[in-house]
Amino acid sequence: MADTKPIRFGLIGCSSIARRRFAPALNKSSLASLERIGSRDAGKAEQFARELGAPKWGSYEEVMTDPNVDAVYISTPPSLHESWVRMAAEHGKHIFCEKPAFPNYRTAVEMVELCRRSKVCLMEGYVFGYHPQHALVRKLLDENKIGKPRVIQGEFAMPWPVEGNYRLQRELGGGVFIDAAGYPMAAAMLLFQAMPVSVFCQIQTDANGVDHAASVILNFPGDQIAHCLAIYQVHYRSHYLVLGPEGTIEATRAFAVQPDASTEIILETKSEKKALTVPPADQFVLTIDDFCTEIMQSRFPSQIFEERLLRQHAVMDAALLSHSEQRPVLLSKILKP
Repeated sequence: MADTKPIRFGLIGCSSIARRRFAPALNKSSLASLERIGSRDAGKAEQFARELGAPKWGSYEEVMTDPNVDAVYISTPPSLHESWVRMAAEHGKHIFCEKPAFPNYRTAVEMVELCRRSKVCLMEGYVFGYHPQHALVRKLLDENKIGKPRVIQGEFAMPWPVEGNYRLQRELGGGVFIDAAGYPMAAAMLLFQAMPVSVFCQIQTDANGVDHAASVILNFPGDQIAHCLAIYQVHYRSHYLVLGPEGTIEATRAFAVQPDASTEIILETKSEKKALTVPPADQFVLTIDDFCTEIMQSRFPSQIFEERLLRQHAVMDAALLSHSEQRPVLLSKILKP
């Protein structure tokens, strides 16, 4: 590797996901270290730092200007992501941004171009794809266990967020579409290994204009289709099912997996049904390690991260346009020069 020193991280935002998953994973990674905690609340930053073992804390601006911070993890509410990504790039910090990174595809393209000019990595935090269970599903598909996959059904369903959570505040980027719909859509692209040709989406909103249910149909080349559902106020479910002419493959806990939990992939064909156990894995550690490896090997800006981010934002833009116009939307309409 070009550089073997750990990548030193600063946190922008003292969020629940930063405390529960990202920072503990950072401390477990041999390729990263936690350098500074940033918050708008100095007391909260200090509390976070002492709890997580960071040697320094302060404001967001102090994280950005710290010469010992190589990369930042941004976990503010989604509506604030763009401004902090911009500032991080301008300060030469590599960027790991929680999903969705940006409000739309146009902004995503602009920020990717800025990061290229600034020679920094930009990664969006759909970490579920690094869990080894999805590689197992791809292996089963490659081995033709169920024939050519025709349909993927994916759901990310959860109880209603607690009162005061940003997910219920439209101005902060709340709503189930931004929060959860991207997961089954990303899974479909990962498993079909393609971009959809067209998207049809319907979204339900409450009296405050916050969306609480989203149904998205992705049409892929070769007569492949994905139906993706994201919904609040139901029993928790994080799942996808792949259907082929010879059987099905099911991921029973697809998106949010605790690092100490094993998962099951259920393969059912005309002749058998069996559960394949995948040992525990920390998808956050695996993602952080890949991010740090790209930096250490001077592969920045990272084409892989950029393409993944732009693909995701293009599909989400197409879904929102489809909902607003109540018609299927071709991806070519979003991707046009």
